[in-house]
Amino acid sequence: MFTNWKCLPNKGGAFPVLLFPQKMRLPPRSEILRFVRFGLVGVLNTAITFVLFWALRAVSVDIDLANLLSYLAGMINSFVCNKLWVFRSHGKGWEREAALFFLGTGICWALQWCAFRGMLIILPELLAQLLGMCFYTLLNYLYNRLIAFR
Repeated sequence: MFTNWKCLPNKGGAFPVLLFPQKMRLPPRSEILRFVRFGLVGVLNTAITFVLFWALRAVSVDIDLANLLSYLAGMINSFVCNKLWVFRSHGKGWEREAALFFLGTGICWALQWCAFRGMLIILPELLAQLLGMCFYTLLNYLYNRLIAFR
């Protein structure tokens, strides 16, 4: 991504040498399209998760169970769409990708759940759910990009 790196002077050797790019290139068109596809899948996952959470709560399902079930539905949709459409991963190692994906989404869900429960102290239920989903999305993108589908 970066070309022509330049070093700053290192006076006395007390601190590491800092590097900065002289010239930056935009990501290739394919990477931009991948990011857009990831965003579209994220919108669909968010809709599935939010609507299912709302529907489950409307029929008096326990708040934590509704949170978990709605995230599971979004996670399953996310895996299929990200594997086949976003990252176009059609290799034989789908079991490894699935294990990494669901491990990561489980970790992201647990962190989101902690944030969600904390926000419930001061926020209405649906707003806490929506903000928790934003937190989850950020964590999940970083995990998938760097680990599950790299």
